[in-house]
Amino acid sequence: MNMKCSRSFHTSFALAIILMGGAFAGFAQPFHFQSAPADLARWMYPFNTSPANRASASTFAGFGSIPIFDTRDGQYLLGWNTSNNIPAGMGARNYLLRRARVTLTLSLDMAYAYSGTLQDYRTYFPTNDPRYLPTTNTDSPVELFGASFRGGYTALTFPQDGPFSSSGSAYYTNRNAYAACFDANGALVDVSNNVGDNGTNEISTAFEVAPFAVGQATNLAEGQLTPAGSQLTFDLNLADPLIYGYVQQALNNGGIRLVASSLVAASYGGSPNYPDFYTPFSPIAETNQYPLLDIEGTVVRTNLDSDGDGLPDDWEQFYFGRLGIGATNSFAGAGVSNLAKYIAGTDPTNPTDEFRLFSVQRQSNVAELHFTFAPSRQYSVQWSDDLRHWQTVTNPAFSYSSAWLSKTRANLVYPSPVFAVWRDTNTPSDKRFYRIAVQ
Repeated sequence: MNMKCSRSFHTSFALAIILMGGAFAGFAQPFHFQSAPADLARWMYPFNTSPANRASASTFAGFGSIPIFDTRDGQYLLGWNTSNNIPAGMGARNYLLRRARVTLTLSLDMAYAYSGTLQDYRTYFPTNDPRYLPTTNTDSPVELFGASFRGGYTALTFPQDGPFSSSGSAYYTNRNAYAACFDANGALVDVSNNVGDNGTNEISTAFEVAPFAVGQATNLAEGQLTPAGSQLTFDLNLADPLIYGYVQQALNNGGIRLVASSLVAASYGGSPNYPDFYTPFSPIAETNQYPLLDIEGTVVRTNLDSDGDGLPDDWEQFYFGRLGIGATNSFAGAGVSNLAKYIAGTDPTNPTDEFRLFSVQRQSNVAELHFTFAPSRQYSVQWSDDLRHWQTVTNPAFSYSSAWLSKTRANLVYPSPVFAVWRDTNTPSDKRFYRIAVQ
């Protein structure tokens, strides 16, 4: 079924949104993966000699001028196999999420000075670096990222006792499992040295990161030393479609992998000052102090429409708690049908959650379109100079940006909304019309 709506702008550009549906069969139930201990808890540190049974795992950074070390030196790889509780292989887009939370418990007493605020990457540069950004907050948070792999491993094949590196004696760098976040092209990139070793030494171009979550503690103040047994909760930023899509794809594959990291500068030779967390191998930790995962959501059975209203039952129950909403109705108003919202992957109960183009900019012969997007969707772009003859750009190269990552907008607070960008590099006409299709 095809649906079409259009909007005009005061510029010479226009947008037509084409919504194309599809079918997917399967079996599903609402799910709540509740306080499940990790199946994989590997301290990714080059000198970890007991990867299979380490009782705790710490996260810290090594700053200085030693290029063989990653800046994010101590990382904590976590994994949960989900297929026994959440059916795998249902198609990533059919996993709807209410929340995804990881809980970690600190094992060291009064060592880590808590922070729940993500700092600008430039605050970690040396003070004599021209890019250095002064800050009054000298404490660093614990961050949770996605996980990427090298050395022939994948998310579901890297074992508990897997080797740190496959580079022979060069085991300091090129770790096989590492913290990763999405770059401007929507690809996962290694963040082990995103600020460099000393701002310039480890990598030539430092970059900002958008972690999946930042550890929070409701009973701790900024800068407070954390007692043993304190817990940090990491609520994954599901408002970011790239992160939402990562979780969807992980559930579709049957297991999720994440990495905890921090830029807490480790003190060498003295008392530990970094966060250290229990693993499931700790002989003293209680079960509720293991690394835990909570995921709540629904898998949509697209072939189940018992009330015959044109919308999958699971989708209706997830958003409305009942059936009979109707495909052609517009629950939240704004003239966008419930079916259009379903196909576009937006929240039908939220009138501000729309698939829309909100910015068209043109310089010389280059037009740049900024638009909202949803996870696990496919998009295409069509353009015309006369509204009669259309050219289609299949598999267009999108980029992704946010105020936090680009540092070019007024709101530089993390998290900030993420939008998609498409650039038309050949627009000789003063008037060009665009349609963006999602399916």
